[in-house]
Amino acid sequence: MEAALDFTGKTVLVTGSGRNIGKAIILEFAQRGANVIINSRSIVEEAEGVAKEAQALGAKTLVVMGEAASLETVDEMKRRAEETFGRVDIYVSNAARRLSKTFFETTNEDWHAYLNQQLTASWYLAKAFVPGMKEAGWGRIVHVNGNDGLHGGWTRIPHSTAKGGLRTLTKSLAAGLSEYGITVNDLYPGFVDTTRDLTTHPGGREASLARAMQTPLKRHSTVEELAWGCIFLCSPRSAAITGSAIYVDGGASMTG
Repeated sequence: MEAALDFTGKTVLVTGSGRNIGKAIILEFAQRGANVIINSRSIVEEAEGVAKEAQALGAKTLVVMGEAASLETVDEMKRRAEETFGRVDIYVSNAARRLSKTFFETTNEDWHAYLNQQLTASWYLAKAFVPGMKEAGWGRIVHVNGNDGLHGGWTRIPHSTAKGGLRTLTKSLAAGLSEYGITVNDLYPGFVDTTRDLTTHPGGREASLARAMQTPLKRHSTVEELAWGCIFLCSPRSAAITGSAIYVDGGASMTG
């Protein structure tokens, strides 16, 4: 393995990693030598399944269940990570919800739930893990963002607003943490071929593929391609990149 892509001895936390993009990121780090911490909101079997796959790749693993937007869950992540591995060197804020309601249908409860999941959770992670990175003089933070935050979306207003705020959080943290050897960047998926919840993705995979066909690459991105982008942002090859973003979206960001 190329030394620049070897994460042996590093500990990586990925929220929302029981399936899809988060799972792919966990497994990519696992096969590159990292210790991995899997987090899922509620499906224990999925999280434990990811842990078994990571262990088969030689990784040491830890599973922490719970909502990433819960301060209690993040505190437990920190406590158990430090007990098991000493500290977290890299975290990927990936946990997300999806909403398909117009402004008139969206409730105040929806607003707070989605902002908490997309934005407040990333703030909690920073407060929990940045001090340890600062002390170590090294750290990598990746926020999985989304094109809705660039363009807005009538049926995803809380989601889009939170993603726009996440971009600002990324840049703000990057501005202050670079002197401590910590980089902070965004990873933007486009239309990704994932396991889809039909209650929040009307039309499911077929609708997603139809939209993906309108991008310059005319196909879905894969979860593995997203994971490779994350690996790059956390590797020594990206040491001069902070406050920036990688779009692994087939060109979707250009088409709106």
